[in-house]
Amino acid sequence: MKIAVVTMNVKAGKCQENYAVMEKYIMRAIEDKANIIVFPQNCISGYHLGDLWFDDAWCQYVDHFNDKIMEYSDRIAIVWGNIKYRSKKRFNAAFFAYKGATHIRIKQNENHFVYQDARYFHENAIHSAVEYEDQVYALNFKDEIQIADMNFNLDARPFCIDDHLRIKGSCVYVNAVGMQTIGKSVLPLQGGSKVVIENKLLYQAPYFQEEYALVDTTSSHVVKETKPALIDALCMTIQAFDEQVLQGKRPWIIGLSGGLDSSVTAALLVKALGKERVIGYNLATQYNTHKTIDNAKMLANRLGIVYKEGSIETLVDGSIHVLEQEYDYDSQKWNSLVKENIQARIRGHLLSSFAQIHGGVVVNNANKVELALGYCTLYGDAIGALSILGDLTKVQLFTLARELNEKFAHEVIANRLLPIVENDKVQWEMPPSAELRDNQFDPMKWFYHDYLVEHLGKDMTLATFMKMYIDKSIFNTEIGPWMKYYGLDQPKAFIEDLDWFCKTMQNNGFKRLQTPPLIVVSRNAYGNSKVEAQITYDEGEYHHLKEQILQLG
Repeated sequence: MKIAVVTMNVKAGKCQENYAVMEKYIMRAIEDKANIIVFPQNCISGYHLGDLWFDDAWCQYVDHFNDKIMEYSDRIAIVWGNIKYRSKKRFNAAFFAYKGATHIRIKQNENHFVYQDARYFHENAIHSAVEYEDQVYALNFKDEIQIADMNFNLDARPFCIDDHLRIKGSCVYVNAVGMQTIGKSVLPLQGGSKVVIENKLLYQAPYFQEEYALVDTTSSHVVKETKPALIDALCMTIQAFDEQVLQGKRPWIIGLSGGLDSSVTAALLVKALGKERVIGYNLATQYNTHKTIDNAKMLANRLGIVYKEGSIETLVDGSIHVLEQEYDYDSQKWNSLVKENIQARIRGHLLSSFAQIHGGVVVNNANKVELALGYCTLYGDAIGALSILGDLTKVQLFTLARELNEKFAHEVIANRLLPIVENDKVQWEMPPSAELRDNQFDPMKWFYHDYLVEHLGKDMTLATFMKMYIDKSIFNTEIGPWMKYYGLDQPKAFIEDLDWFCKTMQNNGFKRLQTPPLIVVSRNAYGNSKVEAQITYDEGEYHHLKEQILQLG
């Protein structure tokens, strides 16, 4: 049997455009004499549409494309995903149509990660068996497998670093590709469709690319399975966000501090959009070192982007002068954070002004650890149209920076920004710093706090972590050596740091809510994956375990 597999770039909300793409591939499959053509889940409208699903007229509009697709079923069997709308109820469905006969399967609701199915869709036990060419086929979603001659699995699966799909048996798995959004979560749909016959992989689509493929299920040729790459996920999402949200014309404005985060962000923007679309600015004060300014200039030159540098000291001094002279404040009595945040907010103001001058948008440079701990200034470095690195820890950026240098075939991102790790010890030529005061270094314990941000609330609770400290099993894990490196094998030091970490996270939830949309690449991103309440709460168990740990000392 010949099956046309369409790893389709589904554009959310663009029904007519998506349908035109489907028509094109249906006609191609007919010319190729394919028996069946298979499209992904929600390939007409897109999956993540938010409360647009509550619009009855919209749902009727989306549903009417099912009849248009069925008109082609006299010439070829067609499998696709779309909603079925009846009596003000929305059903997320998989369809199989051939010669006027239609079979349907209703998707069961998912309510985790970024999915909010129960808010929008109804469930139903409709699940008719598909009989075609003397075979029995099953309509499925995601990685479901049923007893059948062949399974057709439709998906709209986002890329996720800690997720790997395994398809077994005999299955045609077809996934959407492209970018879709839900709230603050910007999702890279990864594609990567597969055809597996009797546990043998006959076809693997490339990730993050639209592709049409004609697959002969009787073939004996087996291909090697591939895995999606983080760089490809980020670049595709930047391209799609730029095209679909910003119409693909605006320049991207980036503050280049000479640090790692802005360097990685700039390199990704250039790789995704080209050097002509990116403008970099270094906005120095007396606290910025020659090394970081040189890093920014080197990066811009090697990327080939427009680059401007200057001092913001006069604006900083002017702001302090206004506060002192016009509003009668004494700067000598201020907390040091006041002057630090004035610098950050002036940078945010200038970058926003540059963006408006050029008709562009500002990109946000923050990483996940900074986002978790609120290590940013609202209306300063927390601004931006999109956070590219907001779901990546600093440790993940070390690897990503090296990979980007390999992609560009030379040292675009300064190697002196990257740590040298030997025997569970770390050496820095240029430790991370916000450079907002003399001799300032970021307060994070890198590798250790990265681990906490990545794992707490995902596969480990705080109580579990503390109990592992009590029974010392935590020191046998990957994070154990780093805890010893930072002196956290001493109970008092461990609790002092954990108190700071938990309190800082809890007190800065309001900042996380006000940061830009972010590209989601994990299951515990600070987008729509985590629904946070802006509260402080009783911590009885925490205090009980804390006392046990302090007694260990």
